[in-house]
Amino acid sequence: MKNHKKIKYAALLGCMALGTTLTSCNEWLTLYPMDKIVEENFWEDKKDLESVRNAAYVNMISSACMERYMVWGELRGDNFDKNPGGDLQSELQDILSVDLKPSNSYFDWSSFYSTINYCNKVLQHGPEILKKDNSFSESDWEQMRAEMVTLRALNYFYLIRTFDEVPMVFQAINDDSEVKALKATPQDVLLDSLVSQMEYIVKINKLPPSASTTDGFITDQAVHTILADLYLWRGSYYETRDKAKADSNYQACINHCDRVIALKDAEYQKNNTSGSFPSMGGGSTSDSDNPYHLIQNKGIEGVGLTQSNAYNEIFGTKNSFESIFELQFDGTVNSNSLISTYYRNNDGATRFYPTNIAVALSSTPDDASNNALYSKTDLRRWATLQKIDEDVHAIVKYAASSIDQPSLKDNTNTAGRNEPFYSLRGTQNANWIFYRYTDVLLMKAEAMCMIGTNLKGAFELVQAVNERSNPYATQESDKLPASLASNKTDLEGLILRERNREFFGEGKRWFDLVRYAMRKGDTEGPSKAFAIFGKKFVGSNASLAKNKYMQGMKVMYSPYAESEIKANPLLVQNPLWNDQSTIQKK
Repeated sequence: MKNHKKIKYAALLGCMALGTTLTSCNEWLTLYPMDKIVEENFWEDKKDLESVRNAAYVNMISSACMERYMVWGELRGDNFDKNPGGDLQSELQDILSVDLKPSNSYFDWSSFYSTINYCNKVLQHGPEILKKDNSFSESDWEQMRAEMVTLRALNYFYLIRTFDEVPMVFQAINDDSEVKALKATPQDVLLDSLVSQMEYIVKINKLPPSASTTDGFITDQAVHTILADLYLWRGSYYETRDKAKADSNYQACINHCDRVIALKDAEYQKNNTSGSFPSMGGGSTSDSDNPYHLIQNKGIEGVGLTQSNAYNEIFGTKNSFESIFELQFDGTVNSNSLISTYYRNNDGATRFYPTNIAVALSSTPDDASNNALYSKTDLRRWATLQKIDEDVHAIVKYAASSIDQPSLKDNTNTAGRNEPFYSLRGTQNANWIFYRYTDVLLMKAEAMCMIGTNLKGAFELVQAVNERSNPYATQESDKLPASLASNKTDLEGLILRERNREFFGEGKRWFDLVRYAMRKGDTEGPSKAFAIFGKKFVGSNASLAKNKYMQGMKVMYSPYAESEIKANPLLVQNPLWNDQSTIQKK
């Protein structure tokens, strides 16, 4: 029986590693059922526990999850548009145009609940393995427990940001007979639970501090970063409901960001003794030139090129000093087909183009009117977009393994020798980055801005991120104006735009806009957010889209998939996307 169950369970995990989709007879939460006898006899030693722990990570690199990180986090925002000459499936076109239908398969959340269930299994069976296997220590268990609590929270966070209210399942499910119909849990209740669980594992503190020793796994830095993001979201949720509670959450966000900053500084000081981090600058956190040790863009002496060290190390080499949590792809065993399918690839084909807002160049360092994203000195423009033809650009972030850019003072001129040189990936080996260091700096800036007592300090954090990508902004007119720190509303807008410049295409834009809308209130929030991102709509589509975003906060969230509504009689559809006339519930 021991050998039989090992083979059967290994086959399950092996199929997942190869990206094979295993379907269950149950439609809701689409779990991976196992033979009851195999399940009951499986949990015997730490290797069993490690196998299921690994399965949680493996499931997160599945194409079903990967596509949704991007689709849920980007398509409704103002970054992506369809390639007019490309082959874009109708479901993705519908999301771009805010024609959100419950029948759209991209609203299927089963892949996220599958990851959650793997986490639940480890958390349920860990204590019994601790009693059975003497080689499995209390410290080993606390580290694994921390990983699973954090991964589960991250997957729920995606569901909350996309759907608002979702079923809360913290019990492991072994087969379909154990699945129960559940009401959707209000997001504040689910957020409270996730934060409480993660704060507990922070106190235990059994995780390695940084990703430099455990690429692709949850670390102490990752826990604090995800907690900071949860607190920032929860603060925004309470902004118009309970300002004191909102500010308490913003302060907690700042505290966890400070912890990551301290961990990064300790990591830098430990590893830079022999000058192994020359591109980051020297000194400690008191170094005024580079206090956070951000990877700097450096010129190549005598060649006249700027090597995009920041891009090349973060996205090209991967697992950089600035990495906090990123999924690992080698292009052979695990391939990231998302990038080659939807972003730039070697054949020049791409399903998405950047919008005109991203392509247009601003004459000022920050265009508050949201007509142009990048300025003439911002090197991130060419680390994000590649000019394919006249007036045609592709999204090159993640797709390029390295970029060499001219030493430009004005990147409006990219003809001939001034054109950036891109090395595109030959294999699908781009990692997917959930969090990196600049995310922490900008989350802290946003929380500080919303509290409102230290706008200058918040501005300085934004400035640190911006200046790294503007090494040729020697004129004051090319630098972010300090006047933006004098007004809370102006600074809030700057942070939102800076996040988009920094994280374009990384699956964050729509969630940033939802968070912004929450802070403006249920009635006005969506329309104020639309004033920012709605410029991607033109002609008659603009008025149609604008009308949709005048219907309250529910419009910012996606509909539940039709299959979920059918299978779960307690799940009530988002009323703004309610098209249940043909749905027969079980």
